[in-house]
Amino acid sequence: MRKGGVIFDFNGTLFWDSEYQEKSWDEYLAAHHIFLTEQQKRDYIHGRNGKDTLEILFKRPFSDEEVHQYSEEKEVLYRNECLKHKMELAPGALDLLDYLRANDVPMAIATASGKSNVDFFIDQFNLLDYFAEEHIVYNDGTVKGKPHPDLFDRAVERLGVGKTGSVIFEDSHSGVQAALNCQVGHVVIVNSTNSDYADFDLPIITHFDGFDRRLLKN
Repeated sequence: MRKGGVIFDFNGTLFWDSEYQEKSWDEYLAAHHIFLTEQQKRDYIHGRNGKDTLEILFKRPFSDEEVHQYSEEKEVLYRNECLKHKMELAPGALDLLDYLRANDVPMAIATASGKSNVDFFIDQFNLLDYFAEEHIVYNDGTVKGKPHPDLFDRAVERLGVGKTGSVIFEDSHSGVQAALNCQVGHVVIVNSTNSDYADFDLPIITHFDGFDRRLLKN
């Protein structure tokens, strides 16, 4: 077993899409007459899986069928918003991905996004050039959402690596907490929105060139 690998959250980490997410969420919430503060958005939406978010917003249990229906309504708005813009991976991300691939460092994505968005990202960014499909872990309804570590645990398991030498990149507060709960060797915050991470004593980068690659020496 290799000592460790690299696991990326996607939205807000590998793909800086917070503006598109905000616009689509605002449109979606207004259509349902739900109005949230910025703090509530951070707590209830960002980094969480669809079922958790919907049950908080609508204050009732959701069936799997309802989760798919309500989530897809919002994600159509989101994907349409993305397509209005030039879609690129985060600054420095491609250079790091090329480095990881060239050095045979196992890497995975662990995202709270559902399958329809993951398929969209795979197509838009040619993600399979870097990630094996089974190493793109997403919200399939069978794992607890962040801040629970389940998505990251599954990514570590699929990579077949140890936790102590692994690195997780995250941006959302719930995602950072999930990464800490996974108990990997290193958690790196990607600050794509000029957010306040004073609650965490962790390295923060605003460009993937700022990542200390010496942490990858296994």
